[in-house]
Amino acid sequence: MQSLVLTRDGLQLADTPITPLMPGDVRIEVRSVGISGTDLAIWNGDLDTPLPIILGREIAGVVHESSMSEFTPGAMVTTEIDLACSRCWYCKNHLKHLCIAKQTLGITADGGLREYLSVPADLVHLLPEGVDMVAGTFVEPLASAIQTQIDSPVGPGEVVLVIGSGKLGLLISQIYDATGADVLLLDRNRYQLGIGRQLGLTNTINTEETDWKKAVLKATSGVGPALVVEATGTPDGFAMALEIVRSRGTIALKSMHGNGVRINATEIVNREIRIVGTSRGPYNKALDMLSKGRIEVNRLVSKKFPLEEGLKAFEHASQPNVTKVLVNI
Repeated sequence: MQSLVLTRDGLQLADTPITPLMPGDVRIEVRSVGISGTDLAIWNGDLDTPLPIILGREIAGVVHESSMSEFTPGAMVTTEIDLACSRCWYCKNHLKHLCIAKQTLGITADGGLREYLSVPADLVHLLPEGVDMVAGTFVEPLASAIQTQIDSPVGPGEVVLVIGSGKLGLLISQIYDATGADVLLLDRNRYQLGIGRQLGLTNTINTEETDWKKAVLKATSGVGPALVVEATGTPDGFAMALEIVRSRGTIALKSMHGNGVRINATEIVNREIRIVGTSRGPYNKALDMLSKGRIEVNRLVSKKFPLEEGLKAFEHASQPNVTKVLVNI
């Protein structure tokens, strides 16, 4: 089968063996893969991982072969990405994504940028009616975004500042907006802020054109937001979050992509700031929101590339006015 393999010499299209179908596995014929921020971080060297590796964690496809009766050939599916041991304390306490021996597709195990992928059946989810291959590639990041809201909820009318209008920032903003929060979307990228407004996120702040801190304080009675979601994955984004969050407020961190940050622990203690990180989330809730049309994802797709143009896809995905690139296989 054809696979897009990252080696020390870069991305290469290669002929690789099809993974054997083990008992209890489902073989997926991959149809579409979204290029994630983690993929880009590994590709450009910001996040270390064993090489060679096949990237791709936002996966949609159809069942090719399965011994499990609920997964018939041709059924449209997506898959979770953590291969857990099922024996450690985390696995036994329903926290398999924190398994001490886990392998993660596209990070420490070969991911989805290939024609066929075999995974345990308990990771596979059928795409419900109304969720196509494009939407299927958003299930993994949307589930993670939903978990952010679960871990850091706010009441209706409360202000949530989302720093970053990339794919994750736009998904997270939509989720908080759907719960009745007053979302402020902050970025310096005029194009992506424009996408946010098209999605109904009318309260946008362009840091290149506005005194962002003054604007946020004005919207929060001078005290700052109780919740700031940092969705840029950069040290600068975290510094902005710490600067503006209300004392006794929460900073929710998403997708740091291997970036380290300097933390003023004294300020965090004295201002009683809570910092929360989330990495995975509930696929069933993501699929439900997509099937009911509560989250818009099609506007987030910037361009599609075939597998044989994988390098062009990564180069395009790293450009500033790009939200989501898909590789169709």
